[in-house]
This record gives sequence, structure tokens and C-alpha cells, in this order.
Amino acid sequence: MSNNQSRYENRDKRRKANLVLNILIAIVSILIVVVAANLFINSPSSKDVSKDSETAQKQESPASGKTEKKSDEDIKDSKKDSSDSEKDSEKSSDSKKDDSSKSDDSDSSSNSEDPLKDAKVTEGGSSSDVEKTYENSDWKAVGTEQTGEHAATYDSSSQDWAEMLKAMSYATGVSKDNMTVLWLGNNGSPQDAKGKILDKTTGDKYQVTITWVDKKGWKPTKVEKLK
Repeated sequence: MSNNQSRYENRDKRRKANLVLNILIAIVSILIVVVAANLFINSPSSKDVSKDSETAQKQESPASGKTEKKSDEDIKDSKKDSSDSEKDSEKSSDSKKDDSSKSDDSDSSSNSEDPLKDAKVTEGGSSSDVEKTYENSDWKAVGTEQTGEHAATYDSSSQDWAEMLKAMSYATGVSKDNMTVLWLGNNGSPQDAKGKILDKTTGDKYQVTITWVDKKGWKPTKVEKLK
């Protein structure tokens, strides 16, 4: 009798334990379902995600477009700057050429200026056929290709003769091509000479006194314009 009762009590205890366990399992399962449902309900749907993605793309698209446009504008600006730089360079080059040309013209003009312009002028001169006398302390020796001891040579084919004509051309402004030598000879010493020339262009006649400067050539000292 006591054994049957003991078995009955043990079965009853197991039954109760199983019931409690099943209840706990059911509660846990319900909690899991509830939590999962809440997570699913609160999470954004795929449509929302898709909409958000499309919205984001639309928002980014204008910025991208602006970036592309800006990039194109930068390229255009870069090309424009490059073109402007080339134009400025060409203008600078042309300006330098113009300046160089003006400088050359200036030099040419300077060379063609009347060398008697800054000279001291007096009426009359060493003889009655002299109209005006010109003297200029700034006149320089014209240079020489001769070496060694110098002695005036009045041979029209000599280097000394050519350099004397150069000195008279320098003093009067009459080029050798337009010059007719009327007379050229000694002026009292081996290192002094005097010549008379005619300007073929104007018909003016000049008497030019020159002196030799060692290693520097003939130097004009006086120009007399003849009547």
C-alpha cells in the first residue's frame, strides 16, 4: 500500500514539474514571438528602404550634375586662361619686336642726324670763301685698322685715305657714296690733314680739318662750310 502511494506521489510530482516546464516554455515562446513582431513592425519595409534610396539618389544627382558642369566650366576656364596666356605672350613678343624696331629706327635716326647740329658755329672762317665754321669738342676719332707707326698717306687706294674719308663723312654727315673729294692733303704736319668735299645730294661744299690720334684713328677738329 505504501509503495503504491509512493509511486503515485512521484508521478504526480513529475506531472507538475512537466506542467511548469511546459508553461515556462510557452511563455518564452510567446515572448520571442512578441519581440520578433515588434522588431519586424518597427523596422523600415523594403519599400521604404527603396524610396529612401531613390530619394538619396535624387538628392545626390543634382550635386553630381553640378560637379560635372563645374568640371566642364573649369576645363573651359582653363582653356580660356591658356588662350589668354598665349595671346598675352604674343602681345608681349610683338611689343618687344616693336620696341626693338623702334630702337633700331631710333639708332638709324640718330646716325642720320646732322652731326653739325650741336657744334659751335661762327660766321666766316680761315679764308674769304668760308661761310660758317663748326667746331665740336665731342667729336671722336673714327677708329683705325692700321698698326705700327703712322704716317699720313694721300694715296686714294690706301687704308689711310679710306679712314680720312670716314672721318670727314662722320663730321659732316655726308656719306662716302654721296661724297666727291675735291682735294685732300697735308695740313702742316705728318699727323694733320685737310680736305675739301662736295655733297652730291645738296651741292654743299665743306672743308674739313682732321688730326691723327694714336691707335684711335683720324679725328675731326673743324668743319668749314664753303660759299
